[in-house]
Amino acid sequence: MNRAKNIKTNVQPNQHQDAQLPRVSISYWRYHGKAWRAYQLPNGAKFMSDRQMALLVGQPKNMVREFIESRSLETLILQVDNGKAVQVYPLSVAAIYLSTLLKDGDLDKHPLGISRGEWHSLIKALCKKEPGRESMPNPCFFTGDYRVEMASQIQLELGTNISIQILVLQSGEYYIEYQEGLKCIQHHTNWLVNYSPKKARTLSSLKISPDIVECQVRMQKGFQSMYSLSIKDWLSLWEYFAKQKNRYAIALLKACAKSGIDVLIARAIAESELSSWA
Repeated sequence: MNRAKNIKTNVQPNQHQDAQLPRVSISYWRYHGKAWRAYQLPNGAKFMSDRQMALLVGQPKNMVREFIESRSLETLILQVDNGKAVQVYPLSVAAIYLSTLLKDGDLDKHPLGISRGEWHSLIKALCKKEPGRESMPNPCFFTGDYRVEMASQIQLELGTNISIQILVLQSGEYYIEYQEGLKCIQHHTNWLVNYSPKKARTLSSLKISPDIVECQVRMQKGFQSMYSLSIKDWLSLWEYFAKQKNRYAIALLKACAKSGIDVLIARAIAESELSSWA
């Protein structure tokens, strides 16, 4: 997800005015008649401080900051009207926190007292599409839970001409981004996005998960949001395209079948860790 060019990250806020820091105004993030204070840039992007986010997620401020720091989530420094620098976080960070709390069953006593389905809707609202962001998953099919996960990338070489970028979630699960999984079989990369009842029927027949998993991936400059599917779902999709005579999908499945893609990913991760220690 692209941010303003001159936003500083991972620096300590101070009391002195800094002309290089983007100015923000006080705003609100609203959801179904409820409102939480937030900061807003001139381009409309909204952020929250740890205090503001604590009210949203229903956790103490110190726990919010501990969660964010322990996972090295995106942190920015902005400047309010009086010139004071403030440390803030994108709304997607709140979505990651709520997704984790929901998965661990820690939202049962939240002051909002809403259902799991409503929580997933709120999490999705926090990740509402922003200008310049990729298209949303096909709304005719992807109607399940909405999860936001932190992930790292690993490059997997499956053969002489086959290479795939794998997303490794903090839970240890393996996912592949929509465009990446289609690009490696030379298929249209927008096949999983935008409105299409016909494709929804195909996805349903393949028993693909209707959940939306949005991965926040650390890049050299900031973070990038990626919609992704599990390895299991991709194997089903690649098999579908292989039956459609897609020779790249056929070759990919053959490469996966030799050792098992999970084994190959685990080996690639181990090799990457060894090289980082070298």
